[in-house]
Amino acid sequence: MDIMTSSNIEDAGNKGLVAAVQAVADGLSLAAAFLAVLCMIAMTLLVLAEIVLASLSKVIPWVPSSTHIGWEYSGYLMGACFLLGTGMTFRAGLQIRVEALLRAGNGRFARLFETASAFVGAAVSIFLAFALVNFTVRTWGFAEVSQDSLTPLWIPQAVLALGAIIMALQMVVRLIASLSGRPLERPDLGAITAVE
Repeated sequence: MDIMTSSNIEDAGNKGLVAAVQAVADGLSLAAAFLAVLCMIAMTLLVLAEIVLASLSKVIPWVPSSTHIGWEYSGYLMGACFLLGTGMTFRAGLQIRVEALLRAGNGRFARLFETASAFVGAAVSIFLAFALVNFTVRTWGFAEVSQDSLTPLWIPQAVLALGAIIMALQMVVRLIASLSGRPLERPDLGAITAVE
């Protein structure tokens, strides 16, 4: 995968402002995708720890049966995986969508439908980003903590807000690219699946 470097930004700048903005959004999306992978690894390890502790506690009485934060932190990490990975998913063209409309009229209306869906996606993702940022700031202001681990709730909420901001940025860039006739997707950023 091609991580954003200063030469990539310069090359994109030479191709136009839209390409430069796409390069910045791609770099942020790629960094967020790496964070999503780390969250997924942490979530997997946490669930495995819960399973091991539950099994050992049946055999060794003094071993605790749970970490007591496993399910709570698994939820935080799952949300982080989802939102931190969406920007790269959209840019790589790996989102689930209905292709029937894009192929209508032998693809003559594909750009129109892409533009309309990018507009709706940008509007929804901007609303989500603002709502999550507002929610995080409000939670931070009230100093709310979780019941089980006493974790300040603004921390996991800030991660979700960051993911939503990156998703909104990628959707706005997709809308701009669609309106300007630039390529919308970079399949080279996506992972190869067993289907491919």
